Amino acid sequence: MVNPTENLSPHHVVIIGGGFGGLYAAKALGNAPVQVTLIDKRNFHLFQPLLYQVATGTLSPADISSPLRSVLSDNKNTKVLLGEVTDIDPDAQKVILRGEEVTYDTLIVATGVSHHYFGKDEWETVAPGLKTVENALEMRRRIFLAFEAAEKETDAEKRRAWLTFAIVGGGPTGVELAGAIAELAYSTLKKDFRNIDTAEARILLLEGMDRILPPYKPELS
Repeated sequence: MVNPTENLSPHHVVIIGGGFGGLYAAKALGNAPVQVTLIDKRNFHLFQPLLYQVATGTLSPADISSPLRSVLSDNKNTKVLLGEVTDIDPDAQKVILRGEEVTYDTLIVATGVSHHYFGKDEWETVAPGLKTVENALEMRRRIFLAFEAAEKETDAEKRRAWLTFAIVGGGPTGVELAGAIAELAYSTLKKDFRNIDTAEARILLLEGMDRILPPYKPELS
């Protein structure tokens, strides 16, 4: 069992998650008289707002990933622990990982969010979200394979279907992704194919509210 508080007097703060929330908390505690342990199942911070550029081939995963230890290198009271949390025991004040436990005085859970398919989890296989590197690379694969399939398709309707991209959600990520696919189709790939005109691609942005970018002021929509 790993017990960072043993023989240590400082108050021990455990942070689960190395995303924006977790890093913000760790940075804020950088000069505090506490010991901080940040736990994440990945040893890098992913800048999620740019995942859409990985999904369309503009950036590589390395371009938007930063090692957690490098980001927190100036925090002398902070250490990074690579591991996947499987349970939390609030009574014993323990975080349970695979094969080890970490005790805490204060616990901060900053694990981020996941996609909600409104009870239709089977949709995930046909409509992947965009929260991880794996999501972005799978989306990139599907986007480029769609153009390749359209290039080989002789049936006009089927070709049109391959060149139709539907994005559910008119928030910032959806709008940025739609714009990136449009740039890909109307500019980047315009001269790369012989049997199709990539500029004929249709990009459908589907939003349940009465306008896109609903979190923002109407004039920005």
